[in-house]
Amino acid sequence: MIVEDERQTVDTLRDLFEQYGYETEVALNRNVALNILHERKMDVLIISEMVQDIPGIEIMYDIRKTNKSLPIIMICEQKSKRVESSLIKAGANIVLSKPVDPIIAVQTIDNLLKMKYTAENIKPKKRKTSLKKK
Repeated sequence: MIVEDERQTVDTLRDLFEQYGYETEVALNRNVALNILHERKMDVLIISEMVQDIPGIEIMYDIRKTNKSLPIIMICEQKSKRVESSLIKAGANIVLSKPVDPIIAVQTIDNLLKMKYTAENIKPKKRKTSLKKK
C-alpha cells in the first residue's frame, strides 16, 4: 500500500509496481490507510514523509501500535543520516529519498518481501516479470 497525497508520486509508484506484477492499494490520508489496514492484509507499506499535513512518522506510529511486523518504507524529500536514523528507530525498515529510483524501489520491495516470507515460512508469490537492470 502507498500512503501518499502527491498524485504524481502515487501514479509513478503505482505504475512502476504494477508493471512488475505487484498489486497496489493507495491511501491519500491517514484515516483511509488505517481503515484499509484494518480490513485487509498488506505485504508492504510505503509512507511519504508528509501526508496531508500529517507527518508520515505519526502515521507509522499509529500502524506500529497494531502491526509491529509489517515492512514499512518511508519516502523523504531529503535523506540525511540523522533523518534516516530517527525514522529507522521509530519503526521504518527502509528510508528512500525522492525522486525514488525505480530499480532501487522494486529491489527494496523484493528484498523486504523475501525477508517477510522467510520469517513467516511462506513461499513468496511469483511476480509476472523479473527486474533487470538496463
